Amino acid sequence: MEHCLDFWPHFKEIDLFCFPDVGHSGLQLFLAEQGKAVWGSRTGDIFEQNREHFMRTLAKCGLKVPPHKVYRGLEELSHNLRDAKDKYIKVSRWRGDCETRHWRSWKEDSGWLDWLAVQLGPFKNIMRFLVFDKIDTGTELGGDTINVDGQWPSLMLNGFEYKDNTYFAAVTPRDDMPEQIQDILDAFGPLLGEHHYRNQWSMEVREGNFIDATCRGGMPSTATQMKVWKNWPQMVWAGANGELVEPEPGYKFAIECMVKSKEDAGQWDEALISPELEPHLMLSSCCFVDEMYHFPPEDTRSGDLGWLCAAGDTPRETLDRAKKLCDLLPDGLDGNVEAMANLLKEIETAQEQGIDFTHQELPEPAEAIE
Repeated sequence: MEHCLDFWPHFKEIDLFCFPDVGHSGLQLFLAEQGKAVWGSRTGDIFEQNREHFMRTLAKCGLKVPPHKVYRGLEELSHNLRDAKDKYIKVSRWRGDCETRHWRSWKEDSGWLDWLAVQLGPFKNIMRFLVFDKIDTGTELGGDTINVDGQWPSLMLNGFEYKDNTYFAAVTPRDDMPEQIQDILDAFGPLLGEHHYRNQWSMEVREGNFIDATCRGGMPSTATQMKVWKNWPQMVWAGANGELVEPEPGYKFAIECMVKSKEDAGQWDEALISPELEPHLMLSSCCFVDEMYHFPPEDTRSGDLGWLCAAGDTPRETLDRAKKLCDLLPDGLDGNVEAMANLLKEIETAQEQGIDFTHQELPEPAEAIE
């Protein structure tokens, strides 16, 4: 494998271009016009990049639209938040500036508005903000799959996430996915076909509301797809050429745990990973020098280094493997498998509400911290 900073000198030699993230839709279309195979969302990334368009699309599809209001600029936003409590604030495209901010009250969070004014500078009264009411449910449904020109595979991942900590997924036939997920697949399949979408796709659903579309490789869920589907490279290659290849599962379940640094985020993190552990890690924003992984100082990652993924054929086997792999992490790194205790409680609650995750026996939450 050769790493290059500029692919253009090698253009004729490249058979496949992969765009696992949103953006660069124009380049993707250009490459496709040149006859290149392209794995990417193309203009279908609009459902993640433009939240107002996403809300309008939900309404047109007859899906539930989460109650929300749109404000232009910080001045208008601040005015309407002064007496507001327990809201959720989102923006389109520039998500690095505001990634789903929970607004508690003016007394508790008005200082954040001052910080945001500095961050946005001259754009502070141009940026548009979507303010959502709180959805009173502790259960968040998730579906993780791929889409090729509007087509969905017959198997996908039924996933539950404990935000920014851990993720538990079961390989599930599409027809057995929760009804809310199936309604979304039926509605968005034709829309993605219009965009010639060929990429991963993830959904977050709360109380029947499709709150977020992830038009890219999800974090978590990407490590699981690469681990669970035995024919992942063939799925990507065929999908980039407009052919849907059905996934072949090598496992029935997977757990992902976020790997975090215990060190100061203002310094370089360095890790020597054992050969036994390395195949189960998906590390990001790092370099590999002298047989070690090096992570540069970065304010935005807050110590987050990547994901550890364990797979198995039963929920308990999968949890046991995740715990053993986390024990192999070198000093200075932490995989928070203990958060699985909270996630297992959420899954149990969902199943009590009639939302199937698996018919196999789940581990007790206490097993995650033993």
